[in-house]
Amino acid sequence: MALSKSRSLRMGQRTRQRLLKAVGLILLLPGLAWVLMPTVWMISASFSTLEQVMRFPPDLIPHPWVWTNFIEGFTFLPFGRYFWNSTQIAVIRVIGQVFAASLAGYAFARLRAPDRDILFVIVLSTMMLPYTVTMIPQFVIFKTIGWIDSFKPLIVPFFGGGAFFIFLFRQFFRSLPEDIFEAARLDGCSYFSIYWRILMPLSMPVTATSAILIFQNSWQNLLGPLIYLNSNDKYTIPLGLATFRSSYGASPWNLIMAVSIVAALPPILLFFFGQRYLLSGIVVTQK
Repeated sequence: MALSKSRSLRMGQRTRQRLLKAVGLILLLPGLAWVLMPTVWMISASFSTLEQVMRFPPDLIPHPWVWTNFIEGFTFLPFGRYFWNSTQIAVIRVIGQVFAASLAGYAFARLRAPDRDILFVIVLSTMMLPYTVTMIPQFVIFKTIGWIDSFKPLIVPFFGGGAFFIFLFRQFFRSLPEDIFEAARLDGCSYFSIYWRILMPLSMPVTATSAILIFQNSWQNLLGPLIYLNSNDKYTIPLGLATFRSSYGASPWNLIMAVSIVAALPPILLFFFGQRYLLSGIVVTQK
C-alpha cells in the first residue's frame, strides 16, 4: 500500500514538472518569435525581389525565389576582397590579443611584484573608458606616425591584450592548484616554460572563449575601419555593406540582405563549433 502510494506521488511530481515545463515553453514562444522575426525577414528578403521586400505586410515566403541576388550583390562591389581584408584583420588580432592577454593574465595571477594588485586595478579601470573618449587621441597619434589608410590601427592597439581578456585569463590561472607550479619549478622550468608548456595547454576553454569573442568583435567592427581606411581595396565587410547603399544609388535591400547573410556566416559557424568551449570558459573563469 505504501509502495503504491509513493509511486503515485512520484508520478504526480513528474506530471507537475512536465506541465510546468510545457507552460514555460508556451510563455517563451512569443518572445522567441519576436527575437527571430528580424532574422526570418532577413533570410526571406535575400531571396525576394525588391518589390516583394517593400510590401506591407511582408511576404515571408518568397515567390518566386530569386537566387541571383547573391551573385548580383557580390559582383557589384568587390566583396571577395572585403572578406579577405576582414579575415586578415580578425585572425591576426586574435593571435596577438590572445597571446598578450594570456601572458599578462599569467603575470597578474602567478608572478609576485610590488603593487601588482594596484596595477591590475588600473588595468581594469580602462574598461570604464568608452571608445569615443580615446578615439580622437588615437587618431591623432596614428596620423602622426603615418598609419592612416592601413590595417595597423585596427590590429596593433589590441596587442596590449585588453582588460576584459586579461581578467579572464587571470581568473583561470588563479583557479589552478599551486601544486602544478611547484612541481614545474622543481623540474627546472622557467616562468615562460610554465606558461607555454603547462598553462596554455590547460587553458583551452578560456583561450577558445577569448578567440571567439575577439573574432566577433573584429568582424563586426564598423567604426574603426570607417575612421582609418580610405582606399576601397582595403575596406572590410561592415564598411563595404555601409557603402553598398550609396554606391548603388538606391536602397537594394534584397541585395544587401543577401550579402549580409553570407557575411554573418563566419562568426555564426565559429560560435556553433566553439560554443562548448565558450560556455565552459565563462564558467571556469567565474570560480
